[in-house]
Amino acid sequence: MSDFGEKRDFLRMAIDCQFSFCERGGQKVFNGHVINLSSKGILFTSSEQFSEGTHIEIVLTPSNSLTPPMEASVVVARVTDNDSIYELACEITEIR
Repeated sequence: MSDFGEKRDFLRMAIDCQFSFCERGGQKVFNGHVINLSSKGILFTSSEQFSEGTHIEIVLTPSNSLTPPMEASVVVARVTDNDSIYELACEITEIR
Protein backbone atom coordinates (compact mmCIF):
# COMPACT_ATOMS: atom_id res chain seq x y z
CA MET A 1 0.00 0.00 0.00
CA SER A 2 1.31 3.41 -0.95
CA ASP A 3 1.36 6.08 1.73
CA PHE A 4 1.80 9.01 -0.65
CA GLY A 5 0.33 12.34 0.47
CA GLU A 6 0.03 15.43 -1.69
CA LYS A 7 2.64 17.88 -0.47
CA ARG A 8 1.30 20.94 -2.30
CA ASP A 9 -0.74 23.50 -0.39
CA PHE A 10 -3.12 23.92 -3.33
CA LEU A 11 -4.27 21.25 -5.75
CA ARG A 12 -3.73 21.78 -9.45
CA MET A 13 -6.58 21.70 -11.96
CA ALA A 14 -5.75 20.33 -15.38
CA ILE A 15 -6.82 22.88 -17.98
CA ASP A 16 -6.45 22.58 -21.73
CA CYS A 17 -6.84 26.04 -23.24
CA GLN A 18 -5.06 28.81 -25.08
CA PHE A 19 -4.32 32.18 -23.47
CA SER A 20 -2.38 35.38 -24.12
CA PHE A 21 0.44 36.97 -22.17
CA CYS A 22 3.14 39.61 -22.33
CA GLU A 23 6.24 40.49 -20.38
CA ARG A 24 5.46 43.16 -17.80
CA GLY A 25 6.03 46.55 -19.41
CA GLY A 26 6.27 44.96 -22.85
CA GLN A 27 3.91 45.48 -25.76
CA LYS A 28 4.38 42.26 -27.72
CA VAL A 29 1.57 39.78 -26.96
CA PHE A 30 2.32 36.05 -27.06
CA ASN A 31 0.02 33.05 -27.08
CA GLY A 32 0.48 30.06 -24.82
CA HIS A 33 -1.22 26.84 -23.85
CA VAL A 34 -2.26 26.26 -20.22
CA ILE A 35 -1.45 22.82 -18.79
CA ASN A 36 -2.64 23.32 -15.22
CA LEU A 37 -3.66 26.01 -12.76
CA SER A 38 -3.85 26.35 -8.99
CA SER A 39 -4.64 29.24 -6.69
CA LYS A 40 -0.92 30.04 -6.43
CA GLY A 41 0.52 28.99 -9.79
CA ILE A 42 0.15 28.24 -13.47
CA LEU A 43 2.02 25.87 -15.78
CA PHE A 44 1.93 26.63 -19.50
CA THR A 45 3.81 26.11 -22.75
CA SER A 46 5.08 28.75 -25.13
CA SER A 47 7.24 28.94 -28.24
CA GLU A 48 8.97 31.93 -26.61
CA GLN A 49 11.66 31.44 -23.97
CA PHE A 50 11.65 33.50 -20.78
CA SER A 51 14.14 33.47 -17.91
CA GLU A 52 13.41 32.57 -14.31
CA GLY A 53 12.36 35.70 -12.42
CA THR A 54 10.67 37.31 -15.45
CA HIS A 55 7.42 39.11 -14.59
CA ILE A 56 4.56 38.29 -16.99
CA GLU A 57 0.99 39.56 -17.34
CA ILE A 58 -1.53 36.89 -18.40
CA VAL A 59 -5.11 36.96 -19.69
CA LEU A 60 -6.98 33.65 -19.59
CA THR A 61 -10.29 33.88 -21.46
CA PRO A 62 -12.66 30.92 -20.86
CA SER A 63 -14.49 29.44 -23.82
CA ASN A 64 -17.90 30.14 -22.29
CA SER A 65 -19.08 33.74 -22.03
CA LEU A 66 -20.53 33.26 -18.52
CA THR A 67 -17.09 33.24 -16.90
CA PRO A 68 -15.10 36.49 -17.03
CA PRO A 69 -11.46 36.48 -18.17
CA MET A 70 -8.80 35.98 -15.52
CA GLU A 71 -6.08 38.63 -15.56
CA ALA A 72 -3.07 38.02 -13.37
CA SER A 73 0.57 38.88 -12.76
CA VAL A 74 2.97 35.96 -12.50
CA VAL A 75 6.68 35.38 -12.00
CA VAL A 76 8.52 32.61 -13.86
CA ALA A 77 9.83 30.09 -11.33
CA ARG A 78 11.07 27.33 -13.66
CA VAL A 79 11.62 26.87 -17.41
CA THR A 80 11.96 23.52 -19.19
CA ASP A 81 12.97 23.30 -22.87
CA ASN A 82 11.17 20.52 -24.75
CA ASP A 83 12.46 20.83 -28.34
CA SER A 84 11.95 24.62 -28.52
CA ILE A 85 8.56 24.43 -26.79
CA TYR A 86 9.14 25.97 -23.39
CA GLU A 87 7.23 24.83 -20.33
CA LEU A 88 6.97 27.69 -17.84
CA ALA A 89 6.01 27.14 -14.21
CA CYS A 90 4.95 30.47 -12.71
CA GLU A 91 3.90 31.77 -9.32
CA ILE A 92 0.76 33.93 -9.37
CA THR A 93 1.54 37.17 -7.53
CA GLU A 94 -1.71 39.08 -8.22
CA ILE A 95 -5.14 38.33 -9.68
CA ARG A 96 -7.17 41.27 -10.97
